[in-house]
Amino acid sequence: MKLSQTEFISHLQKATSTRLLNEVLKSYLSSLGITMFAFTYYSYSPTSIHKLKYDYSSSRFDAWHKHYLSEGYEDIDSTLDVVYQSILPQLWDTREQLAQAKNPRERKMRKDAIQFGAEKGLSIPIHGPQDDFAILVVVQMRGQDFLEKNAKLQHELFTAGYYYYNALQQFLLQSSPTKSKLKLSEREMQCLTLIAKNYSIQHIAKMLSITERTVNYHIQRLNKKLGAANKYQSVIKALVKGFIVI
Repeated sequence: MKLSQTEFISHLQKATSTRLLNEVLKSYLSSLGITMFAFTYYSYSPTSIHKLKYDYSSSRFDAWHKHYLSEGYEDIDSTLDVVYQSILPQLWDTREQLAQAKNPRERKMRKDAIQFGAEKGLSIPIHGPQDDFAILVVVQMRGQDFLEKNAKLQHELFTAGYYYYNALQQFLLQSSPTKSKLKLSEREMQCLTLIAKNYSIQHIAKMLSITERTVNYHIQRLNKKLGAANKYQSVIKALVKGFIVI
């Protein structure tokens, strides 16, 4: 029996634990004919350090999902990068992904997925207010056709993903008594502060009595931890989050 979105939202609101939230999501997706799915919640971008905040997958998909995370495939998954840059659901085909793979490791990942039986899928990007990013992935296995049969599916899953994310956040905030701070080393904080004050790499190296190469190393670590593409984005994110004041 299909759950309406109204019923789904009502059940989410009544859930008293993450376990019950997950059961509601599982029941709703099952009513849509979806049994292979995963919800992965990252702090900052999927390629940043200390990134995984929460993940949940259906029992049938759990083995592949854990394999994907343990292998660090999110670091080389070009489709995930496209999804992260988007605000709209992204359809994908595993064999097309294999043909477009950018390196041997990504090709191996796609071949593993095909061997697992994953043929097509839909990835729902969910962008939170604090640079959080989550993704709801539903997978169409060999012999299934729910992606083709339901013209409204993308809209339904997009809405469902955001409602589940919002409900999940409430429980994650409750379980954390204090707002977590990003763990930056003393040297990283020094470099970050000096970059924010517009000092050059050469000047920072002299001020801290370290080499320019070491300064660049600390900057690379900062970019990873903050999920930034460069030092200027790191400064902006650090200012917004209150890690530094200039």
